[in-house]
Amino acid sequence: MSLIKSEIRKVLYVRANWGILLASVFVSIISVVITPFIFEAGNVGSGLTLDSPQAIDAVYANAISGYIFVIILGIMLMAGEYRHGTAVATFLARPKREIVLAAKLGIAAIVGAVFMLISVWTSILAGIIVLAGFDNAAAASSGTFLNLTVAGLVSGAILAVIGVAIGALLKSQMLAIVFSLVYLFVIDPLLLVLWVDIAKYLPGGLITAMTAIDIDAPEFGINTANFLDPIQATLLLLGYGAVFALTSLVTSMRRDVE
Repeated sequence: MSLIKSEIRKVLYVRANWGILLASVFVSIISVVITPFIFEAGNVGSGLTLDSPQAIDAVYANAISGYIFVIILGIMLMAGEYRHGTAVATFLARPKREIVLAAKLGIAAIVGAVFMLISVWTSILAGIIVLAGFDNAAAASSGTFLNLTVAGLVSGAILAVIGVAIGALLKSQMLAIVFSLVYLFVIDPLLLVLWVDIAKYLPGGLITAMTAIDIDAPEFGINTANFLDPIQATLLLLGYGAVFALTSLVTSMRRDVE
């Protein structure tokens, strides 16, 4: 119990973690708020307009955008120990490293889910306010908000766990963050456009599938009709999280701590 309390304090008292939450909320809100104006200006080749529930669902789908920051949160929870030189003290206080790492994985899952819940719902509320200013805006499809909430909770928990695992494997906080950002901002979106049959099995495609929102944007090469079922996507993402977590648990027990 003392270990759990210690990990919770590390989350609450590190100001950078609150900065990550603010960044997640900010990016999600901006992504949701600007999308109606893009549709209204007719800048989307698929011809979606705000009087279509599909377009409104696409607006709210951006509420999930903050997931990119949750993986950084997980990295900082683990790699931050090595960066600030507190890893030795942490492992001396609790020599069984697998217990320490398991505690970090559990706390990361909870905090990641909470961060995504806050991010998703603040951006949804921002979307509701903005869309109220458009006379022709349709209502969202039934279940859209619930699907986004579930997708946010699950993706937040799993990606935070993956972040902790990456931090444990690479140990360098900067290297882990750069690697993750390059993948999330460059590799994953690029694959989603060029090789959707592959990308739909990767985290970005899986999270999109979990929202259960129909998105047909041929100009971006995205058609969620070809994506996995939400349950299948959730299970596969859970599988990724389990693989990363187990790998980090095994390797962390065999490596020297500097």
